[in-house]
Amino acid sequence: MTHHDARGLALSTDQAASVAVYEQALDLFNSLRLDPVAVLQPALEQDPDFISGHLLMAGFMLSAIDGQALPAARESLAAAAASRHRPNERERSFQAALQVWADGDMGRANRLLDRHLIDHPRDLFALQLTHMADVVRCQSTMLRDRIGRALDQWSEDDVGYSYVLGMHAFGLEECNEYARAEALGMEALARNPQDAWAVHAVAHVYEMQGRVAEGIRWLTTETSLWQQDNALAVHNHWHLALQHLRNGDHASALALYDRAIAPGPASMALDLVDASALLWRLGLRGVDVAARWQALAARWRDQAAWGWSVFNDVHAMLALVGAGEPAQIEVGQRAMAAVPATAPAPWWREAGTLCEAVMAFGAGRYAHCAQLLLPLLPATNGFGGSQAQRSLIYLTAMEAARRAGDAALWEALCSEGAARQASAIPARARRELELKAA
Repeated sequence: MTHHDARGLALSTDQAASVAVYEQALDLFNSLRLDPVAVLQPALEQDPDFISGHLLMAGFMLSAIDGQALPAARESLAAAAASRHRPNERERSFQAALQVWADGDMGRANRLLDRHLIDHPRDLFALQLTHMADVVRCQSTMLRDRIGRALDQWSEDDVGYSYVLGMHAFGLEECNEYARAEALGMEALARNPQDAWAVHAVAHVYEMQGRVAEGIRWLTTETSLWQQDNALAVHNHWHLALQHLRNGDHASALALYDRAIAPGPASMALDLVDASALLWRLGLRGVDVAARWQALAARWRDQAAWGWSVFNDVHAMLALVGAGEPAQIEVGQRAMAAVPATAPAPWWREAGTLCEAVMAFGAGRYAHCAQLLLPLLPATNGFGGSQAQRSLIYLTAMEAARRAGDAALWEALCSEGAARQASAIPARARRELELKAA
């Protein structure tokens, strides 16, 4: 017997109870609340032939963007393949893409999911997984356009529609369409206050437009449901810390690190990424974070899955350099250098240069650091992540130039940053600011 999910997609199971748990776990995942894995696991034990349930679990593992989670994803895919049920066409298509991802090729998996979502635009889980991969792989236009392709197949009465709006909002922000992104993020939250990704999309708008007071208000008083038991809590606290840094309030940013960003026992790789990024930014500003680097580097030593993600590996290197661990740095360098030239992520060569620049900065060779980073600045998309995350490279180059006494480079980068920030402000508001300044 075939059952259907809340969006009308067929699920290969003969147990209605499995479908109910599937919807519950999926909704937790959509809003990034905890813990969809714990909700889904008992249902799979009761219904081991539930194909879509096993695919859901595999996707949960892959969404961690953590090389250490790949074996668990492969186990779930093997369980789906062993089902006594015959998978439907959507399940076969989805499983094929997830298998490629679990085997280590996120890029090719995303290309397979391109077609899967054209054929199955109401597959909300596939849409969200691919959106996450687009973030890590820095497919900025696809963050917007992949959701745009599916929008006509959704209506405001559909279960999960608010999550589609929240994803579209983030995609618009990454394509610098700030007004549309803010409006759509607000609409998503009006429909569903649990949508932590929509909160995140609006926080990005405030960050990119330099709207510091609004950004702090947004993440402290206007939204709060993301702050507890949410997989995005660390990252949204990181956004709040960035706004404090814009204010020059290093103490508040450091307090946020200690309270909400420093890794705990359950921290995943992307949580460690945020911790590395914030400590490095504080260090660029001259804040003494040496003691905190030691604990973070210890976590990266245990959790780093070298050679799988450029984005993760570079952030692991930041922690090792910050902690001054030459032996571990060499381990990471060797692993990254061993990635074949034909690897799916073509930015591995540049990642080696970036890591060399980070090490130069840590050793006080600031002129060399700036020299290495300058050619990378036009091509930082290959690093992955969002605009806000990639700005770390630019900030490092700017501070290296300043410390090296290269006034011409420092002034050029300052001018570039100011021009970019001005372009994020609507023209009318910009003219008003210029008149006030005059």
